[in-house]
Amino acid sequence: MSERRTAPKRRHAIVPILVFAVVSAFASPILAKLQDVLALNPDVLRLTVFSTAAGAAVVWLIWRKGLAYPPATTTGLARPLLLGGAAFLLAGALAYGLARIESAPWRPPRAEAFGGPAAIFLIVQLAGAGAEEVGWRGLVQPLLEMRLTAWKAALVTGALFGAGHFYLAFAVSPGAFILFVVAAVAISSVLAAATVGRPWQGRIIVATLLHFAVNMETFFLFTDGDGSVLYYADMAAAYGVVGVVALGMLVRRGDARGAIETTRPASV
Repeated sequence: MSERRTAPKRRHAIVPILVFAVVSAFASPILAKLQDVLALNPDVLRLTVFSTAAGAAVVWLIWRKGLAYPPATTTGLARPLLLGGAAFLLAGALAYGLARIESAPWRPPRAEAFGGPAAIFLIVQLAGAGAEEVGWRGLVQPLLEMRLTAWKAALVTGALFGAGHFYLAFAVSPGAFILFVVAAVAISSVLAAATVGRPWQGRIIVATLLHFAVNMETFFLFTDGDGSVLYYADMAAAYGVVGVVALGMLVRRGDARGAIETTRPASV
């Protein structure tokens, strides 16, 4: 009986993710073209960040309430925001220290780097982070948790999240892009540790705010760097430290959950 109840949930995990990936991939160049047509300043707004929101919207339109999500086991936003924020502050400090040791050329932004009023820049950046997290931590991560342990789902989500920025591969060297993906996996691991076990609304809120914090951290410390291998190596190293710790937390959490489940009587 229990196998019959859980089988549909497992089937509904992969197909929506594939649809999400395909729609997001097609939406990205369309939005890039729209950006050119509208002559929007990319320093203020990059429409491509909304490609994942388009993918998530299509998935929700097709399946609506038919998507199977992991059960919510915890609530509250303050603790994950504090812990996630502390982790990213540590990563930022490590990255800044590496940059100073290396006498790296990237520096905090000048006024013109905002591309307009600072308030507008911050609002747009927050909206962009939310548009991405609706798809990655609001859809892909929880659906993968229906088939994988949380730490494995975090790694897969992170790899897809990094690869989803494929347009960056046309602007930087292959080595730099690979290091970017490594950093994206590490950041995704922290976001997973902060959001696993929460309702999907809470996942999106926490992930959006932490994603926004990372974007603002790298912008205000380094003006998003220069796209070099050295820059992305620093990011991969600094965020990799907190990413490994986050993965360890997810592994222990999964082991603890498995130990509890093995003590329960089998359902009939």
